[in-house]
Order: sequence, then structure tokens, then C-alpha cells
Amino acid sequence: MFCMFVSFNIVLYRKLAQHVCSDTWDEYSADEIPGIPKQHCSNNCGVFVLMYALYIVMEGHFDFDESDMQVLRHWWCIVLLTNYPLKSDAERKSLRKRMRTQRAEAIDPVPADDYLTTMPPEILRQILLKVITEDGDVAFLRLSLTCRIFKKIVSNAKFREQAHYIWLDSVINWSRFSEDYKKEFRVPYSLTECPECGDIFKDCPPGYVGDGRKGVLRGFYSTIDFPGYCSAECHFNAGGEFPYENI
Repeated sequence: MFCMFVSFNIVLYRKLAQHVCSDTWDEYSADEIPGIPKQHCSNNCGVFVLMYALYIVMEGHFDFDESDMQVLRHWWCIVLLTNYPLKSDAERKSLRKRMRTQRAEAIDPVPADDYLTTMPPEILRQILLKVITEDGDVAFLRLSLTCRIFKKIVSNAKFREQAHYIWLDSVINWSRFSEDYKKEFRVPYSLTECPECGDIFKDCPPGYVGDGRKGVLRGFYSTIDFPGYCSAECHFNAGGEFPYENI
């Protein structure tokens, strides 16, 4: 099996050589090259191949052997890191942001005669509000990924606030409460970036909490256990303590 594999590679290399240059090639084995270093029982074949190629291209005299492999590995690593340095976290984030922008710009523009562009903006807005209040907060992401027109509408702070009030009014009969109570708890939420994981989350003040689906209430919370964080895990990872006073 090994001999068949080697023979196949030799045939492949011959074809590649002819593809690179159709002139006559001279073929040598390792035993026919004077002074070529030999690999023994080791796993340094990759370094040997790199050094063979380097010395042959540079027409240099072979002056390395098996005992130099550790130093040569280190040298090749320095060469690679010098020419292809590792990117910092900031550079990687900047690259990802640039790639997302390029992908967004590559999306075909909406045709001028598309029904979305001819529909009155307020009607389209009311339709999306209906979708949001029926499906809940998960619909924000789905709609924002559908097209630019949807994304522009559902990303608007006033639109999100209106959707929130529609949900809030569907789960609470405010006429049963005083104006002061209504002023305290009929308030919008904010979109906050978690300082631990960086995710954007729905940061609700104390009061009525839900997932945005019309008529569905998760509960009433007089306090927030982990204010400013998207989850208990992020709160504890940041060094926070359990809020025993809320038990």
C-alpha cells in the first residue's frame, strides 16, 4: 500500500511539473543529490521538505542535519509569525464587522416596483406590529433578517416602545389602578449590553415581565435579581453575589 501511494504521488508530481513548465525535467532521487541530509527515525519530515525546497531554490549547500530540527522548527515559526502575525481581539472584531457590512451591502437592492416600496409606510408598520405582538420578542430578530426595510422599521426605538405598550396593555387592566401606579409600572424597557458577555438583552425594570406575546404575562417582579446582566451566570462570572435579600 505504501509503495502504491508513493508511486501515485510521483506520477502526480510529474504531471504538475509538466503543467508548470513543458520543457524537459531532470528527475533525481535523494541518493543522487550530493550531501543531502537524511531523515532517520523521526517525525521531522515536514521540516526536511521545507529545508530541501529552501536550499534548492537558493542554490545553497546543505549544512543542516537531524540534530538541527528543533532550532529549525523554531526559526520557521518566527518566519511565519513575522510575515503572518496573529491578529488581536480588536482587529478580529473589526474584521468581522467589516465582513458583515460587506455582506449587507452585497444584498441585492429591492426592485423599484417591489410591493414593499409601494406600500404606505404606516400600513407596513402596523402589519409588523401585529406580527411582533402575536409572535413575541423572537420576531424582532426574524423580521430584521428578512430585508432592510423590515430591519429599519423594527430597529426603531419608537416602534419597539409601541410594541411593548401594546403587550403591556393586553395583560393589565390599568383602569383598576391609580395614575401613580400606572406611571410607575407602565414604562418601557431598554436594550442593554451585558458587561460580561457583550450580548444585547431586554433589560426590564421592576414590574410586569413577559416575552412580548399579546396576552401572555410571565409575572410581576418587585425587584431585579441581577440588574445590568443578561443572566445569573454572567452576574456570578463578573464576581456578583446572590441577592439573598430578595429571597
